[in-house]
Amino acid sequence: MCQQGSRARREGCDPGYVIVLRVSSKHTGSALTGAAVLFVLLRLLAVSHYDWHTAFALLHTLELDDAPGLFLGTFMADDRISTVLLMIVTPATFFFYFRTREDPERANTTALLTLIVLIALMVSHTLTYHRWWLSAGAVAIGAAMMLAIRNARWLLKWFAWLLAGSALAVAAIVSTPWVPKEKINDAEEVYVFETSPGFLKVLKAKDREFTILRTEDVRKRVELADH
Repeated sequence: MCQQGSRARREGCDPGYVIVLRVSSKHTGSALTGAAVLFVLLRLLAVSHYDWHTAFALLHTLELDDAPGLFLGTFMADDRISTVLLMIVTPATFFFYFRTREDPERANTTALLTLIVLIALMVSHTLTYHRWWLSAGAVAIGAAMMLAIRNARWLLKWFAWLLAGSALAVAAIVSTPWVPKEKINDAEEVYVFETSPGFLKVLKAKDREFTILRTEDVRKRVELADH
């Protein structure tokens, strides 16, 4: 039975509220699609050092199933960028979850899962690069957030947009590709973007020149630990 007030809206009894939700979801989907396309474009430009022809060549090495690797590889490629992001995004996500944990109209489960993943990434990052001060920095930033913006409703309202803006900024700045660096024939360091029968499409690490190598000319490939 429909009731008045916010409960009625949650139960879907208010037609106007349902229409607003549908329109909002539609616009959100369009915004996410546009942001994803812009993210890929910025990554191609950043990796190619903003050379138009190189970015165009790299574009044709991408497949639909490359999307997860492209996105995650962007944040894992540069350890300095990932350090800063983890120190800021992790406490911001905790703040968002803490302030909205009792709001039934927000995706609290998604925020909680995101927070768990971020903590796991922070542990891995700390163990890999031995930056033991990372967690302390995140706690300090989180405490500053709690004290400085305790009533900051704007953070709750624009949280998703802030994350999207941060992702686009990282996409435009990080020039390290989302694929591992390799040494070909114990000589030149390259990033292998595509491996096809008969040839390799690579980007030279030094001058970012896009090159196609024949597989018979590649006698040895060694993946390097550094990016």
